[in-house]
Amino acid sequence: MLIDSSQFRLVISFSDLFHWPDDDVPVLLDDWRRVIELLGFDESEIAALYDLYFDETPIGQGDVHAFINNAQPENTLIFDLYRGLTDQLDIIAVAISVSRERITQAKLLLRHVFDLASCQIHYEEGRFLQTFKEMTNAEGYPKVIGESAYHQQLLIKHC
Repeated sequence: MLIDSSQFRLVISFSDLFHWPDDDVPVLLDDWRRVIELLGFDESEIAALYDLYFDETPIGQGDVHAFINNAQPENTLIFDLYRGLTDQLDIIAVAISVSRERITQAKLLLRHVFDLASCQIHYEEGRFLQTFKEMTNAEGYPKVIGESAYHQQLLIKHC
């Protein structure tokens, strides 16, 4: 029997969400656009994280950005944008929670984006992931990151 996974966690390079058709302007990959659309979010809000991460987040800092769908709160998309002190690959964690009727589509898309990623660090799926719970537990913030003593915040946006 297959697990009816509704939570996912990917650890990949942030660059693996984008391509550069004009060399200067990053554009979300089509599969990531499909994931974002499937969950009911505006892709421009997710794409805006690119500039935030690369232009405004110093090494040793970075917050967790959670997007929650107001109409279907079980559809959640979370980005942990902490930039490690020795990270040269721009590794981030992406956690996703999906409503029951979208599980099959989400599973196929997320597995596909992970398989195409240049930095395939970690892929996890299940009904209830401990890492998802930890990322979304507001009581766990601010979270002190040991290597840099940064006080990481959980920033929630209802869409």
